[in-house]
Amino acid sequence: MIPRRLSRLALLVALALGVLPAPAPAQQPVTRPKPARPAPKAKAAPKAAPAANAAPIAVPAPVRESPVRSVAAKLPADYKPEFGTMWTFEAPPLAYWKARYDFTPDQAWLDHVRLASIRLPGCSSSFVSAQGLVMTNHHCARACISAVSPADTNYQTVGFVARTLQEEKKCPGLYVDQLQSIEDVTARLRGRVTAKTPAEQVAQRDAEIERIQNECQQQTRLTCQVVTFYQGGMYSLYRYRRYDDVRLVMAPEEAISFFGGDPDNFTYPRYDLDVTLLRVYENDQPFRPKDYLKWSAAGAKDGELVLVTGNPGSTGRLLTLAQMEYLRDVQYPAQLATLARNIRIYQGLMARSPALQRQYENANFGAQNSFKAITGYRAGLLDTAIMGTKQAFERDFRARIAADPRLRAQYGGAWDAIAGAERELTRMARQTRYYGLNGSTLTSLAGALVLLPREAALPDSARLPSWRGDGLQKIRAQLTGDVPVDTTLERLQLAAWLTEARRDLGAADPLVQAFLEGRAPEDAAAALVAGTKLGDPAVRRQLVEGGAGAVAASTDPLVVAARSVAPRTLDVAQRAARQQAIISANAEKVGQAIFAAYGKTLPPDATFTLRITDGVVAGFPYNGTRAPYKTTYYGMFGHSAAFDDVPPYQLPQRWRAHVQALDLATPLDFVTTNDIIGGNSGSPVINRNAEIVGLIFDGNIESLPNRFIFTDEVARSVAVHSRAIPEALRKVYEAPRLADELEGR
Repeated sequence: MIPRRLSRLALLVALALGVLPAPAPAQQPVTRPKPARPAPKAKAAPKAAPAANAAPIAVPAPVRESPVRSVAAKLPADYKPEFGTMWTFEAPPLAYWKARYDFTPDQAWLDHVRLASIRLPGCSSSFVSAQGLVMTNHHCARACISAVSPADTNYQTVGFVARTLQEEKKCPGLYVDQLQSIEDVTARLRGRVTAKTPAEQVAQRDAEIERIQNECQQQTRLTCQVVTFYQGGMYSLYRYRRYDDVRLVMAPEEAISFFGGDPDNFTYPRYDLDVTLLRVYENDQPFRPKDYLKWSAAGAKDGELVLVTGNPGSTGRLLTLAQMEYLRDVQYPAQLATLARNIRIYQGLMARSPALQRQYENANFGAQNSFKAITGYRAGLLDTAIMGTKQAFERDFRARIAADPRLRAQYGGAWDAIAGAERELTRMARQTRYYGLNGSTLTSLAGALVLLPREAALPDSARLPSWRGDGLQKIRAQLTGDVPVDTTLERLQLAAWLTEARRDLGAADPLVQAFLEGRAPEDAAAALVAGTKLGDPAVRRQLVEGGAGAVAASTDPLVVAARSVAPRTLDVAQRAARQQAIISANAEKVGQAIFAAYGKTLPPDATFTLRITDGVVAGFPYNGTRAPYKTTYYGMFGHSAAFDDVPPYQLPQRWRAHVQALDLATPLDFVTTNDIIGGNSGSPVINRNAEIVGLIFDGNIESLPNRFIFTDEVARSVAVHSRAIPEALRKVYEAPRLADELEGR
């Protein structure tokens, strides 16, 4: 399934050490006229205005188009298929939609769809009833499902259905964000960046972004994010209304939502009912949204235009070749090694008992999903055709800039500057990986505690990037807050991390010596975890409040080890920050050049903000034959039988008991050519009348390289068919109340 934008508890603390780039700021909102509750039919729209900042730079020819997408009349000349179709709502491609699909939605249609499409942490979702019912994926609601499960029942295993509103269970900490408006703030940001050095430019830009967000939140009481498009070619302010009373309504068994398990993940044909229903409440009553998506009785049909609205997390289509090579050769291998290490630990713990199985199943699920996804992303970067396409585009684009003296002076050196910084980051990659002290939650806490007095004493502009602005307050709050520490997991993670550090850095390295002190990694980890008191928030608060003196006097073994390597930790963090600043400042120049050439006719890279992507329902060439555009309940039962009904193909008892009631010919899953990635999980699939025809939950393995170059010859998005959901609600889960609510009865 599409990997979520996962947040690890210790990530903020790891960022505090300055060896990881801070997350990019978020994207811009759209202003809306008063919406109509029912979806307006798509009708003729006024002629699209030419894009702002029309191209002064000649652009390279596009790559070849797929047969699936070559069904329309002549497309606009500025359409570039390799950059995909993750369109923003402030720049819908009206001319392209008209030429390709004869589809001309008006502003009321776009506003209605925008307001009905909402964002979950790490995922997407949508309002699907007038009573605030929200549809997303089961894997997007796993934390809630686990949190509301009673001690003697695991809803991940047995499923959950609320028979009444009173039975709906509040999800702790869960919220949804609804995009209210968007404002272009590019000119304001550019006007505040006056420094000459890359580090100072980045600091000025980030400070102004924080000011804009704070002003917006104080003035509107909304959640505000400045989103970076085109690597800094454009900045937009997105304003969201947040709803934080979200309750679990229905979740199927994991054996059905993730039928086929990891072997079938990122594949097709699929047979998953990956759906969960939530409800938004306001003032302890079901929220009544003005805009929600109505249900299609027919569902998706072969060859039909469909649109997906959701929040794709990140893509790298506008990255330079040097940035892609760094991901391929350095970052992705390191991430895969860490994930593989954690998967081994989780699975070893899960095998010990049913209680530990339940405790670690969500963490293992996320790690396995991410491992498979990153493996696919890297496969795209190892593909000579994909890299050749990128190389040709960059070579041609740079040559056209070099031919113009003004453009050459403004942008010409950006690519080489990025390449030089990436080479330096590659040289120091091993140090960066380990001197971040991110071997476990406890090591991350120790590292941040040691750095805190120094960073707090500096003026904001002199701090490491992740400590600037409100970063210092966030890190301090993290250090003094209630951070759950699992000592069993800590010991295993720390031992594995120290084993790899000794292998990669050598036994004589100061970090290895400080933490091992001549012991075996397993023995050192056991002693450090047993001896530290950093799992106690009160101890951490004492160190934070005591300042530099308390940290210097601490005899806690993890603080002692972190303190002994602090000079090297700081040096590595500062060197990495300088290179990241060079990359950031020059990537912005590249983004400005691309934006000058294409304007908004080119969709920006994904930023976990709302997009709308077009595609068609279509099968694809597969194993010497063709994969069908849809699967059915017949196929699910057949798949189970073919694997002798053993996990992960074992059907729950409830499904075996109700097989006679089901219409087995009902479509279950289907595939489309829409452009999606992690973060799109839970996105609604709609037709041109803004009716729900499906629910995105995955992409096939061939879609993963689309992170960098979009193609749709065989890459497909995978969705639950809209007809499958009420069929299961009525005939398996005996929940006609919910089926009626979805279908508007």
